[in-house]
Amino acid sequence: MTWCEGGACLQVIERLGNVPVRVSMTEGGGGGAGVRVNLLIEAPDVGDELVEMVRVRVSRMLSADRDLSEFFQLAAEHPKIAPILRIGAGRILRSASMAENVVKALCATNVNWTQAVKMINRIGQLGPCMREHRNLNAWPTPREILTAGEDYLLNVARVGYRADSILAFCRSVVDGTFDVDGLDAFACEASADALCRRLTSIKGIGPASGYFLASQLGCHERVSIDSWTVAYVSKTYFKGRKASVRQIERVYAPYGRWRGLVWWFEQWLQWDTAKTMLRDAEAIGRNRGKA
Repeated sequence: MTWCEGGACLQVIERLGNVPVRVSMTEGGGGGAGVRVNLLIEAPDVGDELVEMVRVRVSRMLSADRDLSEFFQLAAEHPKIAPILRIGAGRILRSASMAENVVKALCATNVNWTQAVKMINRIGQLGPCMREHRNLNAWPTPREILTAGEDYLLNVARVGYRADSILAFCRSVVDGTFDVDGLDAFACEASADALCRRLTSIKGIGPASGYFLASQLGCHERVSIDSWTVAYVSKTYFKGRKASVRQIERVYAPYGRWRGLVWWFEQWLQWDTAKTMLRDAEAIGRNRGKA
């Protein structure tokens, strides 16, 4: 995924079989509270089948098909996350393929974010690239990662001990012992505990990564508790005293099935990205008031 600031455009390289397809998403007009997302598809042959596939996958990426009205009502009553309503935030961005999300989650365990991104980008180079843009790759399939093998993961992607988990996961997808493509449907019918058990059955995925992946699947009943969560909650709710897992869970328990999403947007609002978006929204509001 790439954000084009000048064109206010989110781009992603999808694939139809082995053919990479560039999809550009821009915000269009909308009626009432809705917003239209315009899609530009660049491919050798754009037919009805491809358009429908892209529409479904983009909807999944943007969580556009999820009803968050209850969460937005909760946000309006919660001072720490009420600002998200001014910029239309509240949804989790993910890759359409859960296989891609799992590999990225494995890369992000026990490492700082900068290093995780480097690992992910190097693995991403294994996918087919667009003919006109050699630096734009679609994400590789589990089979393509297996073909590259341990040598690539260790010496090129430099994922370290994570290579074992990544290869084990890819093998389980290829041999059919783990139905990664069925996770979205499973998340719609299973309990939060059952979904998290399935996710944490993946070698290398612990509770923190499992609960984060569950949120990507629309299940927000658990808080992903890692070192960042502990630091944030300790500072915000316990005056700097280190919070225990039980204390963190008690902080977010009142938010029920939205507790993971409340936690996510509480800490996201501390990021420079969020602060910039809020400043821009305020400036637009002031300019409209003067018009």
